[in-house]
Amino acid sequence: MIRPFQTTATIVQKNTLSPHVYEFVCTIANGELQYMPGQYVTVLIDPQTRRQYSFATPNTNKKQFSIVIDVSPMGPGSKFFLERNVGDAISILAPLGAFHFTPPTQPTVFIATGTGIVPFRTMIEDYLTGGGKQDIYLYWGLRFEEDIFWKDLFDGWVKTYSIFHYSIVLSKPTHTWNGKSGHVTEHVQEEIPSLSTHSFYLCGNRHMISDVKTNLLARSVSEEQIKTELF
Repeated sequence: MIRPFQTTATIVQKNTLSPHVYEFVCTIANGELQYMPGQYVTVLIDPQTRRQYSFATPNTNKKQFSIVIDVSPMGPGSKFFLERNVGDAISILAPLGAFHFTPPTQPTVFIATGTGIVPFRTMIEDYLTGGGKQDIYLYWGLRFEEDIFWKDLFDGWVKTYSIFHYSIVLSKPTHTWNGKSGHVTEHVQEEIPSLSTHSFYLCGNRHMISDVKTNLLARSVSEEQIKTELF
């Protein structure tokens, strides 16, 4: 495990992913930053306030990293990043976290809500580009069509990697939505045959994680097959 260190990072890109979600690409001032898919960076908002954000891309550039911020809560972290622009410096502590992806020996199901998708993007991309062989199923729960981002990325993975499959599930779609609706829990239960032969990674809001985990345990999925991270 790489020991975390504190340093300064400079914002080099600020990209709008959806009306409430931004991607910040940053370069670090000193040394090299090495992290594992699923780990996160702590940003020092002020002397009393810290916020944690998962790395949003694999660790291919040791001087650069990306994080994704949902500003809709409008708490200290949201307001801090709304005011940040290209060229601004931020203080960080990284790498942190033990939510890692273990190369599987069986098909794996990733279930996310909101920006809980972020660590999964990194885990899945690292696995696919590294020559992974097991089937990967991604279920992503959102509210509205406007909340969707990275769709082109995931569509590209579907075309490139036969083992990758994904679904976006909207809980409050408009009448023009042609995709899946409702909650991710329902679709996982209906569409994944023999749940007990799969591994599961859950990341998102507390209610989703609780509901999905309870349902999985009731269907003979063991605790060891389920890994979770609250967002």
